[in-house]
Amino acid sequence: MFASSLLKSLVVVLPILAIVATPCFAEDKKDEAAKKTVAKKPVEKKAEESKPKKVEKKTDKPAEKPCVTAPCVTDPSRTPRRADGKKPVDGKHTTDKSGKSPAIKRERLLWANSFLWAKAPELVVEKWLGEKPDTEGKYVLIEYWATWCPPCRRSIPLLNEFHKKYGKELVVIGISEESEADVLKMTEPKIDFHLAVDTKKRMKDKLGVFGIPHVIILEPGGYVIWEGFPLQENYELTDKIIERILAVGRKIKAKEEAEKARKQSSEEKSTEDKPTAKS
Repeated sequence: MFASSLLKSLVVVLPILAIVATPCFAEDKKDEAAKKTVAKKPVEKKAEESKPKKVEKKTDKPAEKPCVTAPCVTDPSRTPRRADGKKPVDGKHTTDKSGKSPAIKRERLLWANSFLWAKAPELVVEKWLGEKPDTEGKYVLIEYWATWCPPCRRSIPLLNEFHKKYGKELVVIGISEESEADVLKMTEPKIDFHLAVDTKKRMKDKLGVFGIPHVIILEPGGYVIWEGFPLQENYELTDKIIERILAVGRKIKAKEEAEKARKQSSEEKSTEDKPTAKS
């Protein structure tokens, strides 16, 4: 009887206990899952920390500096003039073929008086820093420059190249108004062409130069056939320009030599045709 009553009681009580215990069991599962998540987080963080960090490669290459595109003005009271002699302007608005993209076309400017197609002043210097060049029958490129002038230093490799490539036909000369000591103190960039100093600025003043570097190119007769700031954008002094100038000179020289040979041949022929005197 007692066992039968106990079994009946358990049948009634156990389902109730199961219902009550289920939420608690679920809560215990949630707590365990939360603990596992918390336990995993530090591990993941450590894993991230253990990853090798990307190291930026360091280079010895210096940061690029903006190019100097204007001459060093030695007389601020003067303004550049246009190469065609007209009043200088900042620029003229133009458009491309589509008519959509506006652009500014800069005029060619001179930081000196113009001597184009005129006889240049006499080449006078205070001292040659090296052997005096032979300019007889050759084209002559003269640049006025200074060691403290950034665009002057930029133009040195260009003049070195002209001197190396065209030295038999073109004499390249750099003239500074600084002292000999100041010029020789500058070792970089290296200068391969002819150098001179003239602290009195005699030829420079006659040319009216107030912005450097300033270049003039003379033909063998002493007339100026090119002048200006050699680095001006769209009007740079290039190897192509030098080649074109010298090509004209070669044609003139070839013509003169042909004429000279013709005259010599004519004179020899006339001498042969003359009757010999009887003894």
